[in-house]
Amino acid sequence: MKPSSLFRPMDLVVGAVNAVVVISWSFVQWELRVPDVQGLNENLGWIVMSVSVVALFFRSAFPLTVTLITWAATLVYYPASSTDGPMLSAFVISLYTLAALGHLVAASAIAASTFVIVVVSEVIANFAHMTESETLMLGGWIVAVPAIGAVVAHYRRYRAETLVALEETRRRSVAEERIRIARDLHDAVGHHLSLINVQTAAALRRLRKDPGYRTEEVLEVVAQTSQLSLRELRAMVGVLREADEDSPTGPGPNLEQLPSLVDAARASGLDVELRIDGGAELPVAVEAAAYRVVQESLTNVLRHARASRVQVKVVIGTSTLAIAVVDDGVGDAKGAKAPGNGLTGMRERAEGLGGTFNAGPREDGGFVVEAAWPLEVPK
Repeated sequence: MKPSSLFRPMDLVVGAVNAVVVISWSFVQWELRVPDVQGLNENLGWIVMSVSVVALFFRSAFPLTVTLITWAATLVYYPASSTDGPMLSAFVISLYTLAALGHLVAASAIAASTFVIVVVSEVIANFAHMTESETLMLGGWIVAVPAIGAVVAHYRRYRAETLVALEETRRRSVAEERIRIARDLHDAVGHHLSLINVQTAAALRRLRKDPGYRTEEVLEVVAQTSQLSLRELRAMVGVLREADEDSPTGPGPNLEQLPSLVDAARASGLDVELRIDGGAELPVAVEAAAYRVVQESLTNVLRHARASRVQVKVVIGTSTLAIAVVDDGVGDAKGAKAPGNGLTGMRERAEGLGGTFNAGPREDGGFVVEAAWPLEVPK
């Protein structure tokens, strides 16, 4: 065992204070009183007192051993010495340490044994050394010491468990935040990049067939889409930089932005029909989640469905917001199972706010994405 683990700072302080008090008090009493050495062994008393004082310095490294040593030294000291010094303090401190470090059974057993020895010895001696009340008071204090240590041990255990729980909560929050950021990047930036990819790929095909094809319109759409992507990326970076703020630095996505989203999809060649029924004040989180689900659904249509027509339906009721994105694609719906398609993220956005999510191929062809949220977001 390393010296640093043998001698702990607090043990050194407590041991030093105990040594000064016990030795000084004992010397003063030795000088002021006439020792009655009949039937006693003063040398043995000083020896066991020294052993007890030294042992206390190791109370945290060897709590049970130190408690047994100070216990035995105390039981030997008082019958052997005429000096009634504070020899008991080392035993009391070590007994408390034993209980506070979690060895409650051993501490209780030693305290109970000490209580029995003190009471029985005084009864046999007809209370020659202490009165009945003093005997019971001393025994009560000895029994109370492990109880105090047990309270301290319980508090330490509770504090340690609380720190572990807080650390686990912090780690879980960090993981959830990372997932949220990844989902936002996938839904927002990924959507815009998909539109840019579709536009540029289509323009390249047209240019190969017709070198005179004018690309101004396509480049304008690409510029607008990339500008939106940069805007959302800057907003996300701003949120990350404002780590101490509870709210984002700018407005999040909402259903009022759906027409612009649909226009961008139309510019990519899709025939998109947008229908919004009803009107009510929506929770910010629900509105943002609905926008992201529509956005990712349109991205999947562009990338996987080989569709020509898409219907986006939004129904805002008094207690529920529901959306449906239906396409007439003839693809293999690989977006439903392929990695990186965003369906997992859409499901998390819906179910994370107490809503429902369903996605799959339709019987008459095409693919449908449906999601619904309660307007009262669970906390």
